[in-house]
Amino acid sequence: MPSISNKKIKLILGSASPFRKKLLEDAGFVFDVRTADIDEKKIRSKDFKKLVLDIGLAKKEAILAKNKFDKNTILITSDLVVSHNGKLREKPVSKEEVITWHKEYPKGETIVYCSIIVHHIGLNKTLKTVDIASIKWGKIPSRVIHQMALDPITYKGAGFVDRAFFHYAKKLEGHIDTVQGVPVRIMEEFLEELGYYE
Repeated sequence: MPSISNKKIKLILGSASPFRKKLLEDAGFVFDVRTADIDEKKIRSKDFKKLVLDIGLAKKEAILAKNKFDKNTILITSDLVVSHNGKLREKPVSKEEVITWHKEYPKGETIVYCSIIVHHIGLNKTLKTVDIASIKWGKIPSRVIHQMALDPITYKGAGFVDRAFFHYAKKLEGHIDTVQGVPVRIMEEFLEELGYYE
């Protein structure tokens, strides 16, 4: 895909996620990366929609505090959590957790909450929202579950980043980019509102 860039406005992706970086690169965007390096576990809420928004905003504030940007800069941050049958799931921390979670997925409904925050430095204007997707899974083969448990990339995010894994989804309500970590179509609407395409 041809690259999308604006010589007047610089884009910054505020994320350490390799999935978000790839999503934006695949969409053709040219950008630099900065990381927030915050302890996300210190930000808690029983409202998962509020949780991802609070973490995304905290990332934005941390990056702004650590960096000096030109006024013609737009900073993008995001966060994602998964809820399965009402229970919060963030980045898995062990093989046992990955195996247990993926065996449970065909039983019930998985909901993905993904925030997107787009901040224009010069305008001091922030656009933000949370996008939601729901997934119902079919049977996930044991070999696939164990492959995921052995793959280091599995432990870098809470979302379902491997498109091949969606072979086992019976029903997806929402958008694949949300499930993978950035609702790109919403981000583009925000960029347009902030004058990126002018």
